Amino acid sequence: MLQRFLITLCCIFAMCAYSLESMHDESLYPTTQSNNIKDNLSIDLHLENVLRNDTSGVTLKELLRSANNNYAIQAQDLLAQQANKDHLVQIMALIPTLDTKYNFNHVSASVPMSYNAQNAQLAFNMKFDYADYNAIREKSATATKTTYDSKYTKQSIYLQVVQQYYTYFSNESKFLTLQQKLEQINSDVDRVQKLYNQGLKTIADLESLKSSAALTQYQIDDARLAVEQSKLMLEYLTNTKISALKRIKIEAPSYKLQDRNDVKSLEYQIQAQKYLNRQLHYFPVLNIQDSYTYNIQIPAFAKDLMASGVPPSILAQFADHQNTFSVVVSYALFAKIGQSMQKQSFRLAQLATEKNLAYKKSEQKKDEELYRKAIEVAQNQIKSAKASLTSANLSYENMKKRYDANLVTFTEYLQALSTKYDAESTFIQALNNYEIQKANYIFYSGQNIEQYIN
Repeated sequence: MLQRFLITLCCIFAMCAYSLESMHDESLYPTTQSNNIKDNLSIDLHLENVLRNDTSGVTLKELLRSANNNYAIQAQDLLAQQANKDHLVQIMALIPTLDTKYNFNHVSASVPMSYNAQNAQLAFNMKFDYADYNAIREKSATATKTTYDSKYTKQSIYLQVVQQYYTYFSNESKFLTLQQKLEQINSDVDRVQKLYNQGLKTIADLESLKSSAALTQYQIDDARLAVEQSKLMLEYLTNTKISALKRIKIEAPSYKLQDRNDVKSLEYQIQAQKYLNRQLHYFPVLNIQDSYTYNIQIPAFAKDLMASGVPPSILAQFADHQNTFSVVVSYALFAKIGQSMQKQSFRLAQLATEKNLAYKKSEQKKDEELYRKAIEVAQNQIKSAKASLTSANLSYENMKKRYDANLVTFTEYLQALSTKYDAESTFIQALNNYEIQKANYIFYSGQNIEQYIN
């Protein structure tokens, strides 16, 4: 009974002292106390400074350089090289053919006659086909398209790296703030345990603190897993092992809209489809041929016939030198009958791609406006989160002093404690979200992410 009376008396004196202190100054805290709170706030904000200014660890620029080891990027680069080779092969198909041939013939018959003949031949052929010319242009457009596909894949991987990079720091900040929260709660558990042993605190206060500590430990384990997941995703995207990370900021992007690589890829795909359609034409094919033959060995009977006065036209094939020049114009009549339907099919495919291109351009314009607004919102969120953190720290310092003086309930104190650390984590997440939104804008506006990262 005496113990309870003493506790009540202490509470009355504490309330009086608090009331006199409030009346003495218009502000809730005197000057020295306000300075202490500011110091505590600077300590809280120091967590973000540590994450940003840590001199050890891999930077974002180094991560992007390592991202070139990503298998998806390497595969797309190989496809681009293949498309360039196909273009070169198609160009080389226009080169005229020049063939050499050597013949040796031994002829024997049932009549008593046999002979040997030898000759060397050089054949030249040049083909003029409108389809071949358009095939070269198609392969060129396809090669350019594949190059833009490769660039788009690279920028997409870069964006994922940036997103996971700042997500890692958000998860890490949450992990660190939860650890700080657990340290504070464990400190309170030790203090309340001593007061409980002296009969100055109830078992409900002590067990509530222990329950809060257990819940915070659960949240810490969950946050630790999130940090590890972000790190593993970065290692997967960059195809490299990461021990530590150093946080840097992305430069403010230039607000401009230019064709994204996937949009350019569609433009060249349309060109390739046009040239593919033109390969189905109604023009004849022209072949220029020239064949030169040198008879090394002429049969004896042919020489005898030539000497006997046989007309040379009959024995022209046995002349020492023979050259044949010809121009061949060919036109496949029946092959052109179904060609019109096939050209219509190619045209429909081209129109479908043009619709996709228009849709992509409209989508990109929408994305540029969206992420421009997202940057503005992210900046406002930083200001709000910083103000919330300042208020949460002030509220916690006030609540802690009142709780130590038994002027507020344990639930109110614990709520202020949670609000303080939640506000700190939210502030750091707002900073990281701002960096992510800048990267999103750079990517979706068609700019290169690596240009804004030092």
